[in-house]
Amino acid sequence: MPPRIAIIAEKYGGIGGSERFVQEVTERLAATNQYEFHVFANRWQSSCKQITFHKVPRIKFPRFLRPWFFTAVAQRMIARGKFDLVHSHWPTFHADVFSTHGAPHAYWMKHILQRRPRLFDRTMMMIDRRMIANGSNTIFMPVSSFVQQRFAEIFGSLPGTWKVVHPGVDTEKFTHNPIARAEVRQLHNIAPTACVALFVGMNFETKGLDRLLAICAHIKKINPQQPLHTLVVGRGNTAKYQRIADQLGIGADITFAGPQLTNIERYFSAADILVMLSKFETFCMVVLEAMAAGLPVIISDQMGVQDLVRDGENGFVVSASESVQEIALRLEGVMEGSQRQALGASARATSLRHGWSHVADAVSSIYNARLKSQRQAERSVQ
Repeated sequence: MPPRIAIIAEKYGGIGGSERFVQEVTERLAATNQYEFHVFANRWQSSCKQITFHKVPRIKFPRFLRPWFFTAVAQRMIARGKFDLVHSHWPTFHADVFSTHGAPHAYWMKHILQRRPRLFDRTMMMIDRRMIANGSNTIFMPVSSFVQQRFAEIFGSLPGTWKVVHPGVDTEKFTHNPIARAEVRQLHNIAPTACVALFVGMNFETKGLDRLLAICAHIKKINPQQPLHTLVVGRGNTAKYQRIADQLGIGADITFAGPQLTNIERYFSAADILVMLSKFETFCMVVLEAMAAGLPVIISDQMGVQDLVRDGENGFVVSASESVQEIALRLEGVMEGSQRQALGASARATSLRHGWSHVADAVSSIYNARLKSQRQAERSVQ
């Protein structure tokens, strides 16, 4: 019989980085028939018949008990199932393998929200502490070295084994499409000769759209003939940022395309460069998707995906201390045709080493190593 593996994920499938990660990896491994998968979740979107889904209830009130209730019930359900391995994509009290998609909640409170923890926050922080305290024999899989560093900052010496496993990308879906490039530009009245800087995100403020607009305005000021257009994909306060663009003198050089829940790969084909200067992201799958589409990327050093970006090779990583003028010089350099093509080709090559099949293989290796060590431990006891 194949090993029985329990997967914990509050939400499985649909929109969201962690939801996509667990679905892509679990379903690819399920198709190999090497494992018997059982997913414990509150919600799921999947038609995979090789996986058994178990509904974990949630309580609506009181809110601060929701994470504890989900965790406790999921653990109780799994304990009755006699599983060979438990892999959690959600903070929980115990698992054999943890995928840590986010930073510790204590870090989030202290450095991002910068406020005193409320009851809900204290519950999340308690679960994180239990997870680490029980982790001496656990394999932790942070999605980036950036995430691992945040855990070390909060908890000091980290227990167990830590192995970074980055999210993947569908390299067949996200590839350059000249037909889509022409169609999207025509749809949004973007000149075929314009250099298009792409921004993709559902939170304009935290993902640095204001900084990108200031950079584009600086480039136009020093070189008015430079055909630079900003293409914004996502949901946010469009009116506010259109006003900012108007005040900067680039109002006619920006397009708000709105959220693109399907066929977003067409917008990567329409662009020339991806610029994401987020204030904090544990990874940012959009960047890897852009690289798969052959786009050089300019990102901030507060993003976990910086693990994959090499300055001057497939893009650039900029720090919060760099001025608008300094970043504008980098963007201007990337806009030059030959450099842009070289960087884009290297970005595509990088993405090919991070397809979802490679991620699934890495996770399978971790499963097998853990299962092997468990069998050896059982034999030594006998």
